[in-house]
Amino acid sequence: MDVADLRTGPVLVKDDIGERCQKLFQDFLEDHKVRELSTAKVGSLLKISGQVVRTHPVHPELVSGTFICLDCQTPIKDVEQQFKYTQPTICRNPVCNNRTRFLLDTNKSNFVDFQKVRIQETQAELPRGNIPRSVEVIVRAEAVEVAQAGDRCDFTGTLIVVPDVSQMTTPGLRTESSAHHKGMEGFETEGIRGLRSLGVREMSYRMAFLACTVEPTNPRLGGKDVFAEEITPEMIKKQMTPQQWEKIYAMSQDKNLYHNLISSLFPTIHGNDEIKRGIMIMLFGGVPKTTVEGTTLRGDINICIVGDPSTAKSQFLKQVSEFSPRAVYTSGKASSAAGLTAAVVRDEESHEFVIEAGALMLADNGVCCIDEFDKMDPKDQVAIHEAMEQQTISITKAGVKATLNARTSILAAANPIGGRYDRSKSLKHNISLSAPIMSRFDLFFILVDECNEVTDYAIARRIVDLHCHNNDNMERVYSLEDMQRYIQFARMFKPKLSADAKEYLVEQYRLLRQRDTGGISKSSWRITVRQLESLIRLSEGIARMHCCDEVLPKHVKEGFRLLNKSILRVEQPDINLYEEAEEAEEPMEADGADDSPAPQRLHRDGVDGDLSEGNKMVPRRQKTQKELVLAFEEYKKISNLLVLHLL
Repeated sequence: MDVADLRTGPVLVKDDIGERCQKLFQDFLEDHKVRELSTAKVGSLLKISGQVVRTHPVHPELVSGTFICLDCQTPIKDVEQQFKYTQPTICRNPVCNNRTRFLLDTNKSNFVDFQKVRIQETQAELPRGNIPRSVEVIVRAEAVEVAQAGDRCDFTGTLIVVPDVSQMTTPGLRTESSAHHKGMEGFETEGIRGLRSLGVREMSYRMAFLACTVEPTNPRLGGKDVFAEEITPEMIKKQMTPQQWEKIYAMSQDKNLYHNLISSLFPTIHGNDEIKRGIMIMLFGGVPKTTVEGTTLRGDINICIVGDPSTAKSQFLKQVSEFSPRAVYTSGKASSAAGLTAAVVRDEESHEFVIEAGALMLADNGVCCIDEFDKMDPKDQVAIHEAMEQQTISITKAGVKATLNARTSILAAANPIGGRYDRSKSLKHNISLSAPIMSRFDLFFILVDECNEVTDYAIARRIVDLHCHNNDNMERVYSLEDMQRYIQFARMFKPKLSADAKEYLVEQYRLLRQRDTGGISKSSWRITVRQLESLIRLSEGIARMHCCDEVLPKHVKEGFRLLNKSILRVEQPDINLYEEAEEAEEPMEADGADDSPAPQRLHRDGVDGDLSEGNKMVPRRQKTQKELVLAFEEYKKISNLLVLHLL
């Protein structure tokens, strides 16, 4: 038998038995919120849940120390340590009365991995209008490095009270050392000297949670951890029940899967099907790749929704943030660069600098929803350039230099300049976003609040039904749990481009470039190679949605249609040459001898006419006359040709 088999065999059996016992035992524990923790629960076995917002580095902790007396060299074993370095009270040698001079023997002492984690209430548990509560969790041994920043985890352990060392070591306080204490019979007594080095002063305590097990509760939508093994569809299938697997198989064979998914995800939002399709493809995502040189090509899709007020932009973001297992919702106006990326803060106890995760780090392998994206300061927008394209966050602050993962899709919502979208201007002139930011978005969707009798009636009926709690017309084809499970399974596929899809991609990109450089269309932004990469990601996302191992031309066609909607959503208005001709005639008539308007009268046939010489009726131009309308693109081409001809 191989050595590796000998090593892994018993461990697998032990882990299997441990998981079964843990699941059986945790069924009897009641879940508690962070807000419910109080001194009445100190010492009780509890189970709490929350989102990890800060992780400290792992360092060794002395659990049981072996000391050597410096006077007589007598070893003193098994001196218990509790959150503080503690020496023996007296040497065990009856002849030696040493009480202070001891040396720790690190080779014979017991150390264990120790890590502090700060968790916070999730948005779903937070009461409206309240500030989220947080608590410090202490994990040891095999529980370290299980929870990462942004994870939602369940912690099982005991609520304890520890001395607040940070408050007792406040600068400016004088330390009064007390070396000896005498008991009632006059003998010198010293207990565990854990806090003796701090001196005699007012003691303060704080609560902490000593966890023995950590279990992440949010399935990352197919995300790959740095230290975890590669997840395969077979592994996910083993974690499902037969009924769940049958449901996923039935969903993959559904011919109307595309429509049923978007109708189940957004049942309360009427219309805007293109935006729903784009968001659904964003949830499936493309395939991340790594080149030969080591360059990483992102697979996540970024979407920006630009529209007039009251067009359900924030509702899209709220629904996605509630649906996605690992999503963060934030506002652009209330977010700083450090709040979006990461901040370097000083620890209260060790006074070391630690990294506190921002919104993009918390949404790693998930979705970051940013509302009011146009209200962000330009310096804060620059901070997310790297995160949107390279999907990393580089920090060099206070001696801390690190490159952190931010593999997240960004769903942003912005208002146009002036509050209303101006159709006579292109997209880049309607929003206050820089060109580098705009080029990093794969899709732009524009919502214009137009007066349409049919649409307004349908929206009004949907809103009235919501207020009347009439959900008969809003039944979901698939439940949210089924869709989450299906997306998690579909994201395991890594579709590759077929030969026909490659040719179709190149041809469509060539047409887009020709249309952009030829002045035929008024694009929202310049067509670059990033749009080609966006088209590839969209095609891969559509192939993933149908659980295909290969990207077909029909997938590329649907991705090109969405990208084309994004680029050419709002065009320039047509040019009416007949109206310009009328405007040109009016000044010529005004140059005549008589500036007074000609008398008018109504003809007996009902046609307006002018009374000229001889009392002859000259009828006006018929309104039914065919107008000469020219598209703005053609008008631009003709004007360019005339300019070249004159030059």
